[in-house]
Amino acid sequence: MTNIERKHISQRLALFERAAVLFERFGPVVPVAIAFLNGWPTEVQLYPEWQLGESWRLFLSAYLYWGASYALSRAVSFAKGSIVP
Repeated sequence: MTNIERKHISQRLALFERAAVLFERFGPVVPVAIAFLNGWPTEVQLYPEWQLGESWRLFLSAYLYWGASYALSRAVSFAKGSIVP
């Protein structure tokens, strides 16, 4: 691999890393916005049987976005480790 190719890949990887950081920072806002637009309840309603009602969707989507953010940041770190000599 030439230095020009390595520099080009490093630039693309830097953009991908910046996108991963933004996704990590603003990722939890997406499920909350979707919840408000769909009219999902965003408050936890605890009943005597410990049921969560419809708010489980919000928690599940926030957890999934967190998992995707973690996977994206790990992918960037693995890619940086394989490119940098």
